[in-house]
Amino acid sequence: MPRFVLDDTSRPVGPDEDPAGPVPEPRAPFMQRWGVVLAVLALLGALLAGLGWYASIWKQQVWVREVVVSGVSLLDAGELKAYAGDLADRPLQDVDTEELRRRYVSHPYIRSASVTRELNGIVRVHVEERQPLCRLVTDGGVRMIDTEGVVLPVRRVVAVPGRLIEVTGLPVKPAGIGRPATVSGELFEVFNDVLDALRQTAYAGLLVRRITLIDGNKTYFTVAGSQTRFVVGNDGNYKEKLKKFEIFWQKVVSRKGFDSYSSVDLRFHDRVFARENE
Repeated sequence: MPRFVLDDTSRPVGPDEDPAGPVPEPRAPFMQRWGVVLAVLALLGALLAGLGWYASIWKQQVWVREVVVSGVSLLDAGELKAYAGDLADRPLQDVDTEELRRRYVSHPYIRSASVTRELNGIVRVHVEERQPLCRLVTDGGVRMIDTEGVVLPVRRVVAVPGRLIEVTGLPVKPAGIGRPATVSGELFEVFNDVLDALRQTAYAGLLVRRITLIDGNKTYFTVAGSQTRFVVGNDGNYKEKLKKFEIFWQKVVSRKGFDSYSSVDLRFHDRVFARENE
């Protein structure tokens, strides 16, 4: 016998309703929507192009009003400003920023430079100076070494942080095309280690005037007003050796006077060997 299923879930249709159900709203065709997007993008592109064209025209009418140099702490700001040459009253658009940057980095005491043009007529130069580390004494005279081992000519600088120690015995690698003269290698590492230890002492750093670097564990330093050689070698542990130097200076040198000894050997643990002048 056939089975019948009664579906009584439907509800009565109201007088204001369409028996066929709500009619869906028509959806914009796919190409029509993309057409709107492309039109907006085209409008933005035209606007940006117009602004760029207007800015280029406006730049041509802007003249260099001033050269501002920043990042200067050691060198004379007036000297560096003169490196820019006579840019005043020139069209801002004609300023070659790359050529001007190369001009600044050719200065031996400038590590890097950047140049920007501002729409108010200012050419802004920011420099990074080389930081002098010590004075290098060689047969050819006295030069400077910066913290990266670059050899610099001696010149007057506005402000050098602290007193610069003299150093001898560092081999110099000659300058090449586009490359400055430098010092490097094991002896330069020894010098940096000794210098770092001096910065951590109570007053040895105030006394030491020159460090002489010698291969074979024979590096020594001298102090102001004395020819006595205080041997620290090349094998490290300089902080302890400088501590022994300070004790020796307080207990012996202060009592016997300068130049009582030709050399004082600080290389041995818990011992100091001093040789008196003959």
